[in-house]
Amino acid sequence: MRIGEDYDKIEFTFLNLELLEPNAFIGDSLIAIVGLFLAYRMSRQNRVMSSPFFKNWKWLFFVYGTGFFLGGLGHLMYNYWGVTGKYLPLCAGLPIPLMIEHAMISLLPKQLLFLALSKIKLVLAFIALTIVWQTVDVEKDLTLLLVVPSVNSLIGMVLCLGVIAWKYAKTTSRLFYLFPISILILIPAAIFQAKKISLHPWFDRNDFSHSLIILTLVLYYCAVQGYRKALKESPTL
Repeated sequence: MRIGEDYDKIEFTFLNLELLEPNAFIGDSLIAIVGLFLAYRMSRQNRVMSSPFFKNWKWLFFVYGTGFFLGGLGHLMYNYWGVTGKYLPLCAGLPIPLMIEHAMISLLPKQLLFLALSKIKLVLAFIALTIVWQTVDVEKDLTLLLVVPSVNSLIGMVLCLGVIAWKYAKTTSRLFYLFPISILILIPAAIFQAKKISLHPWFDRNDFSHSLIILTLVLYYCAVQGYRKALKESPTL
């Protein structure tokens, strides 16, 4: 175990390419598989796909899948793509909180103001991430690129998966309580990232975070399906 510093990146050669971090690529690929599979499962549920709530969750799983696959390639191809290979996947991931926000805001009686604020937050996050990428020497510490996406996600998750989900868990589906639980599950991931805690070269802080993200995706899906079942049982919700 290492605390406060990372293990040396695992290097290997494949097809004459000098590649890095196969463990991170595997972890990101697993998230991609789970995300795309859950998006596919939701796309099969045509009866509810007209609802903004379900549409946004379906696209969230899809973007999770594609975004993390690109992130895995960014780790793998860092010797060739450099920091740009990290920046682009992070940009692809910035809409993830927006989709969560729009899904949960669709449950509220008054939505327009909150939807507008959500979109403004996304634009500000993109601008802030670009400024960090262009002005800070992130190659010395790549975790600096995670600051903006993390703050962007934290705001949306606390307000939407915390406050709104907790409120509607009492009147719609009790499985909505899985949303705030998913926030708590990610706290250890944030601690491991902030303190640079790595258990093993093949299971470092990123791999630990990836395993918790997969768990949260499953919890999201269970909560969404719980609401779908509640709508079937009581269409007036």
